[in-house]
Amino acid sequence: MIAGTLYGKKYSRIQILAVILLTIGVITAAWSDAQSKDSSKTAERSDRPAFGTGLIILFVAQVLSAIMGLYTEETYKKYGPQWRENLFYSHLLSLPLFLPFAPSLIRQFRRLASSPPLSLPALAHLSGLGLGKNTEGETAGFHVPSQLAYLATNVLTQYACIRGVNLLAAVSSALTVTIVLNIRKLVSLLLSIWLFGNRLAVGTLLGAIVVFGAGGLYSLDSRAKTSRVHKGSGTK
Repeated sequence: MIAGTLYGKKYSRIQILAVILLTIGVITAAWSDAQSKDSSKTAERSDRPAFGTGLIILFVAQVLSAIMGLYTEETYKKYGPQWRENLFYSHLLSLPLFLPFAPSLIRQFRRLASSPPLSLPALAHLSGLGLGKNTEGETAGFHVPSQLAYLATNVLTQYACIRGVNLLAAVSSALTVTIVLNIRKLVSLLLSIWLFGNRLAVGTLLGAIVVFGAGGLYSLDSRAKTSRVHKGSGTK
């Protein structure tokens, strides 16, 4: 929102309040989750970067993301919502940036390829795979390196996510996209707490309530503006 204000955009009081509450909620949830970690485990991770360093990196990433969102919004206004082209070229043009890391990427890929196999017996019934029998006479499963299977799953889910983000950016403002992404990140945090069996701290729960409340407040203001626009166009 600060980047949008510097860019010349104006926001309503409800939108400003919603963004402030959302920011407070996200910081509270993330900070409380970090503080709720066991103190004994903290000593074991003393060689890792501090939590504050991660927050600074996330803040810088958020600022850059806001600037890119504003630029994308203006581009769509000028040339039309060509979100597929944006999705294609933004990834294609960034590929050369990975060339300096090619040796490391190759080593990591080889490690993933040498991971324990993940058996997929359901694929054994597909024709044309040439799967035979194992030593016990049972139908052999289709084995792939487990880490490569997880990598492929991650790539597919990331594609679905970034495709949805670009599609959302084509039909809404940059601020709306930023708010939706922040809510999604909080949902990811809550899911990770649940999936990995971590304890849900009280501060994290309060932060989540504040974030979802701020998102609802922002959506109500956006719907009110949309209805006013429709009424104004209907009276003309």
